[in-house]
Amino acid sequence: MLYLLGVNLPDQKTVPIALTHIYGVGPTTASQICHKLAIHPRCRLKDLPEEKVTRLSQLLNTMTIDAELRREKRTRIAGMIQMGSYRGDRHQRGYPVNGQRTHTNRRTAKKLNRTWVGGQSGFCTRYRQLRSPSASGGTRR
Repeated sequence: MLYLLGVNLPDQKTVPIALTHIYGVGPTTASQICHKLAIHPRCRLKDLPEEKVTRLSQLLNTMTIDAELRREKRTRIAGMIQMGSYRGDRHQRGYPVNGQRTHTNRRTAKKLNRTWVGGQSGFCTRYRQLRSPSASGGTRR
């Protein structure tokens, strides 16, 4: 495993595939980096000479990737929320932001946005609590 910019890259993978393990580097960017550094697309990371690894590290240092990119993304979302825009409101509520359907799959979107607590929805559990005999203090009518 090659440790590069805080990420362990697998040795057995080809260089473009291994670079996609870095947050912010997709397949297109990875192939562009390989082309820029004259690395063959089928070259494995373990076969890469040391000079190319240092050049790769220098090139990746100039890019906005990983923690810096995550921070930037978080600040953009916080700005939208603070501004009160529609997209910011959707982010804050955990709903789909880019116009996806919500009539039937709101729950899935909330799970993916990590605002879903799991189990049944809040309405069902509150309804059960209101309707239980112990909640009303005696027998049910």
